[in-house]
Amino acid sequence: MAEGKRRLFPQISSNRLVLLFSLALVLFYNVATWKALNNLVPMQGAKSVAFFVSFAFFLWAAFTLLLTLVSFRPLLKPALTLVALVSAGAAYFMNTYGVVIDTVMVQNVFETNPGEAAALFSARMVGYLLVLGVLPAAIIWLTPVTYRPFFRGLLGKVLVVVGCVVVIAVSVGSFYSTYAPVFRQEDKLTHFINPTNYIYAVGKYTKQRLGIKENLVVQPIGEDAVMARRVRADGKKSLMIFVVGETARADHFSLNGYARETNPELSKLDIINFPNVSSCGTSTAVSVPCMFSKFPREDYSDKKGKTYQGLLDVLQRVGVSVLWLDNNSDCKGTCLRVPNRDIPKNQPGPFCDGKNCLDEAMLQNLQSYIDGLKDDAIIVLHADGSHGPEYYDRYPKSMERFTPVCRTNQLGSCSTEELVNVYDNTILYTDFFLSRVVELLRHNEGRFDASMVYVSDHGESLGENGVYLHAAPYAIAPKAQTHVPMVMWFGNGALGSLGIDRGCLEGKAKADELSHDNLFHSVLGLYGVRTSLYQPDLDIFHSCRRNMTVAQ
Repeated sequence: MAEGKRRLFPQISSNRLVLLFSLALVLFYNVATWKALNNLVPMQGAKSVAFFVSFAFFLWAAFTLLLTLVSFRPLLKPALTLVALVSAGAAYFMNTYGVVIDTVMVQNVFETNPGEAAALFSARMVGYLLVLGVLPAAIIWLTPVTYRPFFRGLLGKVLVVVGCVVVIAVSVGSFYSTYAPVFRQEDKLTHFINPTNYIYAVGKYTKQRLGIKENLVVQPIGEDAVMARRVRADGKKSLMIFVVGETARADHFSLNGYARETNPELSKLDIINFPNVSSCGTSTAVSVPCMFSKFPREDYSDKKGKTYQGLLDVLQRVGVSVLWLDNNSDCKGTCLRVPNRDIPKNQPGPFCDGKNCLDEAMLQNLQSYIDGLKDDAIIVLHADGSHGPEYYDRYPKSMERFTPVCRTNQLGSCSTEELVNVYDNTILYTDFFLSRVVELLRHNEGRFDASMVYVSDHGESLGENGVYLHAAPYAIAPKAQTHVPMVMWFGNGALGSLGIDRGCLEGKAKADELSHDNLFHSVLGLYGVRTSLYQPDLDIFHSCRRNMTVAQ
């Protein structure tokens, strides 16, 4: 039996196996890299063709150098198998959705939930894993590999490494004026190079996580915070429902000039629309904790997000009742120290099917919670919104106004019309859901100064330039992933009680460039929280606030 296996493939040295596997990586696993390179350096003329040839040798040498480091007897086959399988998955996502792989994308992979992961599963993905993962792994294990005695083998590997360094130097040196800008343009290319993109990203993510675990002491913030007791004739408390949207892009809101009527319900309400808002990140794992953080986007990091308290902690400290309801993956650490609960997917009612829940499920029984409130309160609803790629699961069939729609997670197989239609239906449902939130708040205006804030965590690419979904590196992300919608609604007398001039606020909403950075300070201002953390220049409402009587 062993002889039969040996005859399937000829014997090969460990160094030659590495060379052949590295060549396969260049040719079959880096289609996205070659496309990205062609966008940066279009293949026109003999000189550009020569550059592409040199780049192929550059990649081949770089991969060979990297894999030679693990080409010893106990490591080689397991290492090549792992690289084949993971690289097959990376190639699938880059080729299918046009995504790039960096630390944030790796964070999304590790912090996703089974439901989100299952939504990405497809026959095409299985095909990639079988052809580019399982098949090469089987060949590797069935191929007899010869190893030289240790010192002779080590010398051979050193010579291979030296040869790779020479090839890399010659390739880069021959076209340095072309290589230099390619690798300096915001890492546009390096995030595509498979497998070094995910190897580097996993290493960086692991280092970050270990650093957080070693120092996982959550630092309190706003310990000097106090609630300014506003004198109100009606004696009402404040009730805000803060809706964290998901994957909604501002340019698909008709409130912002989109040609289709995607906001028929909000347009009937007395809302204030903010058309110029930028997100903190391009993924939920970054944007959600960032928007509730005291740190602005430029100074925010995952470590800071997990080792410092946030807005909800400060509000709870001064006596505001806080509740987080989640119909998404989770709160990414934002709600860990306040009352929170996930919406069970199998809860009874018309909004859940055991796999997913429509966002209206968050409103079930919420009135009974509000009935028990005695203090100022904020309720955060983390919506499923327009989460892809299965957009068709995010709204009820009755709201499928735009047809035909894309009914697969293989977005590249759908026409632009189908993809835009199904996405716009999710925006239409978000519009309806927000109108239901306002309806609930209106029902409670007798007891509370009621308000709603809605803002999406990030946007979404819908196939523009071959890019789908989100989580692109912020520096190179298209505006579709960073320009987000934000709307606010205030009940009768709510702005007056807060001393805010509505006309001033409406003018500010239209004119100002805003971002998630404004949310922390704006909400503190709305609740009258005094703390050294508060920055009035980042409070959206501060310049529109009239003098009001405040009890010291």
